[in-house]
Amino acid sequence: MLQGSLVALYRRCGKKGCRCERGEKHGPAYCLSYKEGGVTQMVYIPVSRLEEVKKAMGAFSRYWELGVKLSRVNLEQMGLKKRRRV
Repeated sequence: MLQGSLVALYRRCGKKGCRCERGEKHGPAYCLSYKEGGVTQMVYIPVSRLEEVKKAMGAFSRYWELGVKLSRVNLEQMGLKKRRRV
């Protein structure tokens, strides 16, 4: 599982005469963006591993959704769920 966001980066290299000087940036280069200790971190993801990373991110999303559902069920079973006003 991986938590974070996939970011596609397009950049200019700065070399004289390169196509990126005319606006045709290099890329995409992929990075996984995530927070660690309140600071955003970015790690490069090779294209050859992109599908693996997407799959791991999907697994984390499913894990998170199940945790939220379990928490709601536990609130209800413990009699702590907020009641609706009529």
